[in-house]
Amino acid sequence: MAKNKSQSKPGFIKKLISFFSKGQNNKELDPSKRKKEPKSFAMEWATASENWKKKLPTKQISSGVVIETKKFRLTKTNEKLFRIEGEDFAIILVTDNHLYKNKDGKWAGVLFVDEGLLNQNLNKEIRNLDDFLDLQAIPRSDLFLETDSPKEDWRIVLGWERFWQEQLLLQISPNSMALVMLAIGEECKEFFIKVATERQKRLVRDELFYLNLGNQNDTNPHSKTKNLYGFGNAIKEFGNKINLIRERREKEIEHGA
Repeated sequence: MAKNKSQSKPGFIKKLISFFSKGQNNKELDPSKRKKEPKSFAMEWATASENWKKKLPTKQISSGVVIETKKFRLTKTNEKLFRIEGEDFAIILVTDNHLYKNKDGKWAGVLFVDEGLLNQNLNKEIRNLDDFLDLQAIPRSDLFLETDSPKEDWRIVLGWERFWQEQLLLQISPNSMALVMLAIGEECKEFFIKVATERQKRLVRDELFYLNLGNQNDTNPHSKTKNLYGFGNAIKEFGNKINLIRERREKEIEHGA
């Protein structure tokens, strides 16, 4: 009897180990328990685009009522120009510099300028919009996102040589590049896909992935990242880098001439 009892122990132990192993395997197979990992660039882009539409309603219409509740109404006049109204207030909101073509074909919009610099330049010749922007030292790259915009919008990079396009992508952070693509749209994304290296594409894909997770500190290992609501700073960074590379390119062309 003792012999039979001792022989039964290994069988019992095997069953016990098998039981816990199955439980562990089931846990590992449970999708909710798995650590989330980035999918393809196209899939992360599609998800991020949908999140962009849901979380940023002001970017989904060119003009009109953005949201209206019993307490307030937010109306969009033009890009970066809004009006918010409530029971005891009516306020014009300007989110940043922006210019656009009006019905008469003239440039209109809002610009933040230094009042001292404005007075300093009043006696100088101002023949057109470009002259005024130059005198006020206002960067153009983040002003215009329309196809009929002045020559100095972000699309100037499309006419650059491949080398300078690559230099631009090297200058801007993957996090900002992801946000810039979402803010500007498909045209900017196609530019990035065409010029970026495989490594840069993976880095930006990862940033889209983190944005889709919510970009919380516990999901994104980078320390200076911006979430979807930080797209304005990303566009400014993009504009500054465009100006930087543009100046380098012009100097190179000048010396090479």
